[in-house]
Amino acid sequence: QLKQAYYRLSYSYAARDVLERNRELLRKLLRITEARYSVGKAAQQDVFKTQTQLSILEIKLVDLQREHNAREAEISSLLNRVPGSSLGRPRDMQPQELAPSIEELYASASRNAPMLLRDQKMIQRAQIAMNMARKEYYPDYTVSFGYFNQGSMPSMYQARVDFKLPAYFWRKQRAGLTEQAQSLAESRHTYAATTQSLHFRIKDDYLMATTSSQLMKLYGHTVVPQATLALESSLASYETGAVDFLSVLTNYIAVVEYEMNYYEELQNFYLALSRLEGMTAVPLIQ
Repeated sequence: QLKQAYYRLSYSYAARDVLERNRELLRKLLRITEARYSVGKAAQQDVFKTQTQLSILEIKLVDLQREHNAREAEISSLLNRVPGSSLGRPRDMQPQELAPSIEELYASASRNAPMLLRDQKMIQRAQIAMNMARKEYYPDYTVSFGYFNQGSMPSMYQARVDFKLPAYFWRKQRAGLTEQAQSLAESRHTYAATTQSLHFRIKDDYLMATTSSQLMKLYGHTVVPQATLALESSLASYETGAVDFLSVLTNYIAVVEYEMNYYEELQNFYLALSRLEGMTAVPLIQ
């Protein structure tokens, strides 16, 4: 839980950087549009559209600030720190590879997952209880020996063997054994169900991590650089009147969206790794 709060806090910083950087670019576009409007080369609606995009950015920044404050409060609570204390900026998340295979994660979870260890203890307890119920079929016996010192008279010795036979085992003992056998079967079914659920969660988070890793590479190496070049080219052409305002605005919105998507996938990648660590006890985050 602490790691997930930490990575969400790191995402709020990265996303805010993206929006603030692109806000300056949007202000530049607004100045160019106002200048073109003042000489009759741009429509008034272009100015209004740019101002609307600036307002939308401000809304997103306010929402990110709320998320930022909430994650700081969560971390302070988990660490038992004074409420409102500043935590500083976390280390920026960086792309990394997911080294272990899913089979290795399954094997580690079988050995170390707390929920499976709990169910294994329940099975052991049920087995012990059933073994104790079986012993109720055996007769109880007591062997005792006594010595009596009678002074001037000869000493006395006494030996005794007592047997307690389970005469009604078909009613009492058999019912007790049946109950413990059913409890053992239930514990084994619970263990199997927990194993299946755990494997599903591991598979789900593993797929999320690998998918997010692939998307990060696409956004970081291809989509974002290409969209940025398209925006810079269209903005330079817009100043000379070679392209229309809508093309520039569309390219700008695309750049912001793709950069935000990149950091969302980076956050999803680290959140999935932190959950996998909790389920498998394998250190995955470098």
